[in-house]
Amino acid sequence: MGKLDFAPIADTTRRAEIVALLRRAILTGQLEPGQKLNELRIAEQMRVSRAPLREAMRELVQEGILTSIPYAGTFVIDVTAKDIDDAYSLNKVLDEFAIELTWPLRDQRFFDELDRRHEAVKQATRDRDTTRQIETALQLHGLIHEWADNSVLLETWQRLTSRLQMYFALHQRARKEPVPDEDIHETYVRLLKGADMRAAQSHAREHIGLDFEELLAYARSLEQRDSKGAKADRAGPTRNRPEAS
Repeated sequence: MGKLDFAPIADTTRRAEIVALLRRAILTGQLEPGQKLNELRIAEQMRVSRAPLREAMRELVQEGILTSIPYAGTFVIDVTAKDIDDAYSLNKVLDEFAIELTWPLRDQRFFDELDRRHEAVKQATRDRDTTRQIETALQLHGLIHEWADNSVLLETWQRLTSRLQMYFALHQRARKEPVPDEDIHETYVRLLKGADMRAAQSHAREHIGLDFEELLAYARSLEQRDSKGAKADRAGPTRNRPEAS
């Protein structure tokens, strides 16, 4: 894990910027799954008071990528193979439903926005910007949920998005490549513009499943590592996972 070093924030009221910095630290691995956040040190590095930092942390708890444990502190969520399986299974169902609702509502504005978001993914891919590539890819997939005109569906998707960001980032770190060699959304976009809804839904399911087994295997390896570490802790002196420094 690289040394954590947050840059100061000039405007201490900008909770959104604090949220973005914390989220990026999680996605880039500076904050690892299960790691405790050191509020005092982070606030000092960002040069913000602890009040807006805590508000930002609460927002990420609501998103589901941080967890707050009474009397213990706030931690990055642990990632298990079951967590990933649960999220991807739900994503497949949500996408299929979103496509069905969106299909009759598509118009030129939808197609133009689809192209704009697709171009953003391709630009991030060309720039080899890992975090931006993940963010733009999820924004591209989020369009069908935004267009479906179903508030509960959209709220569910938005809550799932943060976890998916984290899982995608873990996957890319597992593959040891900054971003995929090329954009993989050409067929997805073409089918969303087409006339065959079933084909679009089928491809969306296949797209979500890309390299899924590889990610599951990586998650299981993390679980085995943590299990071995816990056994070592029980055998020797008590040792806690390091706090964010």
